[in-house]
Amino acid sequence: MTAEPLRLPELDRRFDLAFSIVIFLLIMGAAHVNNMLLAGDWSFWVDWKDRQWWPLLTPAVNIVPVALTQYLGWTRFRAPSGATMAALALLAAQWLSRSTNFEGWAHLPMNFTWPETMVLLAVLMDATLALSRSLAVTSVIGGALWGGLFYAAQWPALAPYLQPVILHGQVLTVADTISFATGRSQGPEYLRMVERGSLRALVDDVTLIVSFFAGMVCVGTYWVGVAIGHLVAIAPIDRSVKLQSD
Repeated sequence: MTAEPLRLPELDRRFDLAFSIVIFLLIMGAAHVNNMLLAGDWSFWVDWKDRQWWPLLTPAVNIVPVALTQYLGWTRFRAPSGATMAALALLAAQWLSRSTNFEGWAHLPMNFTWPETMVLLAVLMDATLALSRSLAVTSVIGGALWGGLFYAAQWPALAPYLQPVILHGQVLTVADTISFATGRSQGPEYLRMVERGSLRALVDDVTLIVSFFAGMVCVGTYWVGVAIGHLVAIAPIDRSVKLQSD
């Protein structure tokens, strides 16, 4: 008996599934490499998740692949779901990397290397795009929400590691004690006094001013992702179509 040939609708569904998987894997790789190279130790170690640099640097660099994916999804497919898909891809890539490389290979505990989650922030960005239908409005409102609410979105996971602990007569946090007990060659093995900056002299609550500043920075870095998406994807396609039409 000969196999019955596949019908065109079935071929279309299989092609769409394969295409979606490939695109999701590409976004996973790009977003994860971007996070490792630019966020680095602030994303890797729980004792580096401070109140000054972590809530400023991490959302500012991770909004770039999110904005890129959102831009491509909106301009080519009119689908306001690109930011959520990119955030899910980044979260999946981070958990895969931390569980296999950090815990499985380097034997570092997951409670010391857990990644951030930005899915809620991405949903807010996609909702802003769906309601406004404007990338400019999304960059201002969605970018501000992405950076401004980053620390608050991580607080349920971070709060247990900020509890005070007395170790050798010094008041430390749980995160610092885990750092002292966990040997690692990837980062400095000393207590990072990150709150000796000038922000302590300006305001009492550092987190609020840093979150506000992170929101403003993310408004600008959003357009970096849009520009990269246009250069690597949209512009070559438009140039090719124009040449074929000529």
